[in-house]
Amino acid sequence: MKKTYYNTFLKYLDDENRDASIDYALQLIQEQKVTLEEMYLEILTPSLTEFFCSNEDEEICIWKEHERTSIIRTILESLYVYVIHRKKQIPSKGKTVMVLCPSEEYHEIGAIIVSHFFALSGYDAKYIGANTPKNDIVSAVKALKPDMLALSVTNYYNIVVTKKITEEIKSKYPDVKIIVGGQAFSHKDALSQVQYDYHLSDLTTIASLEGGKSI
Repeated sequence: MKKTYYNTFLKYLDDENRDASIDYALQLIQEQKVTLEEMYLEILTPSLTEFFCSNEDEEICIWKEHERTSIIRTILESLYVYVIHRKKQIPSKGKTVMVLCPSEEYHEIGAIIVSHFFALSGYDAKYIGANTPKNDIVSAVKALKPDMLALSVTNYYNIVVTKKITEEIKSKYPDVKIIVGGQAFSHKDALSQVQYDYHLSDLTTIASLEGGKSI
């Protein structure tokens, strides 16, 4: 049944029907056809990763991908009210996590979803945004004093700046746990280049974060 929901949503998305895509996604949640977690993992995430453009004009394909991302971002923003309602029903872990993308990293959908999962797991999740400069990250850690800093990196070329960020955070704020995740870390040498406490490879394991280097 969930596959049927996904296929219907994907049809709206492929047609670039913004209103229908958003309305259908919210309807699934309102009617309790899917949970928030199922919406994130089984509908929204695959609809991004399975994007295919048959047009030979690269610029048109880029535009289509941006439009698709924009629709999904709007859905995520609309879903946050349901995250708030769920948060009221679960005990707080009493910990704050700051979620962001480093400078030059503009793929933020994964980071937004991560922040929602942290919130649903009892954390005080603060989503900072995409393309966050290193100095701003350090200043935010100083001001917000988070227990954890989660860095979402999609583009492998952004590992260099991520390395600099993690080194400075660990140097100045050694008690802050660093979480890294995203497609960039699928490269075999990516993790070895950064300082981190947890590698987040599965969103469903966020609730049991205290375990070790790879979860």
